[in-house]
Amino acid sequence: MSQTTLDRAASKPPELRMLGYRFHPLRKAELLDFLFADRTSGQQVVLAGANLHGLYMYERVPEYRALLSRPEVKVIVDGMPVIWLLRLFGKPVVPQQRTTWADWFEDALERAGREGRRVFVLGHTQAVLDTGLEEARRRWPDLAIEGRNGFFDLDDPEACRAVLDDIRTSRPDLLVVGMSMPRQEIFVERYLAEIDVPVVGLGGAAFAYFAGDQVTPPRWLGWLGFEWAYRLFKDPRRLAARYLVEPFGLAWVLGGRLLRERRRKGGRRPPVEAVSRTGGSYRSD
Repeated sequence: MSQTTLDRAASKPPELRMLGYRFHPLRKAELLDFLFADRTSGQQVVLAGANLHGLYMYERVPEYRALLSRPEVKVIVDGMPVIWLLRLFGKPVVPQQRTTWADWFEDALERAGREGRRVFVLGHTQAVLDTGLEEARRRWPDLAIEGRNGFFDLDDPEACRAVLDDIRTSRPDLLVVGMSMPRQEIFVERYLAEIDVPVVGLGGAAFAYFAGDQVTPPRWLGWLGFEWAYRLFKDPRRLAARYLVEPFGLAWVLGGRLLRERRRKGGRRPPVEAVSRTGGSYRSD
């Protein structure tokens, strides 16, 4: 990949739209360069992720939908089924643009330490947080990393202000909000104007995997699109509805939306986009 391509992705990731959703698919190197780009202009970036569970939350939770609709929010693809869905609609994506946190989070911590960037982790139990912070400091002695557990009342303004004060005191360059969907998105949507951090990442369970509290699925399963099956096998009570029920509800919503779009366009198929020889894209009707 040329340096010109990496520089372009670092400054402004390309955006794809499909059935009302926005996506900013990036390869791992592009994503890391985007996260650590110079933001002296003061422009804030929020990094969200798109998998089938996330699309389901988008349809059901207004604050989740409001956050992902903000222009400063970039939505990476962290589920292979979303890659398949984008390709079905002719979008120019490749499997390498599935960048789940488990595949790049440690690289981000290493780079933060190397470049003198401060990191703050919000979320998880106190035990998981302490274990992860200790491990990060052991592996990267130059890394300035702090955190706070995620057990506070989201509907208590005073509790949320205390969390914001801790973040403000730490002065991080990267804030990793590691709470479950849609809790982490609701918190960021409500308080983004008061979060004075250049980069905010919605990390889910990334830090719990790093701390060893949860077993990271074999990475080859992710490439095949079956990482969900491993996670379901490990935690069926918590994840059964997510993986066995939600996809059907989402399919119903997307099917109805697609049908309405086809009717509105007179039954035409969605235009096919392909990657040109110069690296851009063109539309084929």
